[in-house]
Amino acid sequence: MTVLSTRPNNGAPGRCNDEVSATKPAGNKSTWAARNPGWPIMKPRHAHAASRQISAAQWKDRDVLLNEAIRSLADEFEAKVQVLATTHNVTHEKVKKLLGVHKYYRNPRGTQLANAIIHDKAHEVNEGRARREKLSLQQIRDLAKVDPKYQDMTQDEKDELLHALTEYRALKNVSVRATNSAAARDAQSTLEHIFKILDGLALRTRIYVCLFATRGHVYDSSQPFWYGTDNVMDFWEDIMDLEPDEIVRKLEQWAYIEERNSVEGMQRMCAHILNSGLHSCVVAKKKIHINFINFEVAIKARYGIDILGWPEGVPFQSPRTITNAEHLQILRDALKAGTCHWAYMSRQHLKQFQDQLKERRSAGELIGKPRKRRSDAGRK
Repeated sequence: MTVLSTRPNNGAPGRCNDEVSATKPAGNKSTWAARNPGWPIMKPRHAHAASRQISAAQWKDRDVLLNEAIRSLADEFEAKVQVLATTHNVTHEKVKKLLGVHKYYRNPRGTQLANAIIHDKAHEVNEGRARREKLSLQQIRDLAKVDPKYQDMTQDEKDELLHALTEYRALKNVSVRATNSAAARDAQSTLEHIFKILDGLALRTRIYVCLFATRGHVYDSSQPFWYGTDNVMDFWEDIMDLEPDEIVRKLEQWAYIEERNSVEGMQRMCAHILNSGLHSCVVAKKKIHINFINFEVAIKARYGIDILGWPEGVPFQSPRTITNAEHLQILRDALKAGTCHWAYMSRQHLKQFQDQLKERRSAGELIGKPRKRRSDAGRK
């Protein structure tokens, strides 16, 4: 049976000393983590107050010297950029953009055994240590090199280490930030990285991209903003007669009203994920809707696809008819995580299922709900 995931696999590499907790937050709704109780939490890194006070003065002196050096380098850089712009008759901004262009092409690589060994050793030696007491990456590598348990490993032992690292990266990628400030910093740094990639892509390929983003809750500290390459934002003003600031303001208002954890919001999200997954499986001339009442006949037997991993305890019916908030949250989390998904039935499995339906009908069983007879049936 071929599995069709309802969400992309976007696992990201983790660092050795990061910590991910599967514990549930308190019952308040003031943070992003508290509003997502079913997800693991990335523990914030709390530095000791005494250590911060001791090192603050030292870092302040270093920062003063570093700032002076950077200011001097920036002045030299601006002067050279101006000379280049004047020489080649281009704008100052274009020279700076071209100097900052980077290509982010990376070949996809699987989990490496060396990284899996480092991850296992880091978990062993850093477990329970305070942040400033944890061993560095180089120290962990040196310990792993001389550790006899990593010498002459069997294939099963190697596979176990690789599986542990893969699970850790997947868990970290879907873990939520524990505080609003951590979530805001994550959003800002990630989007700045994306902007650099898109700026370079626009200069290399002349592609137009626009992006709008806003916070999803009133407690979130991220600010709404918009981004566009070149003059693409003129499209909204000239063609759509909308100002970008107006669009992002309306987007923020919509996000507040939507409130994803409301019953209505979860109903819409579950229905959208299920319908989009069905449409990606079945190519048809007309739009197909999920018939939960006659699912065995209208969907499973007709198209040869089935829903796997439907959460236990959640009634198998349209999400829009489920009013229990707990059931909706369980179903939504399963759909987003991909544990509940559409899957193709094999030819043999489909043939067996169709034969079972025939036997049940022959035995007099009523399968599904028959269509209501039209009031004008039999009339000319």
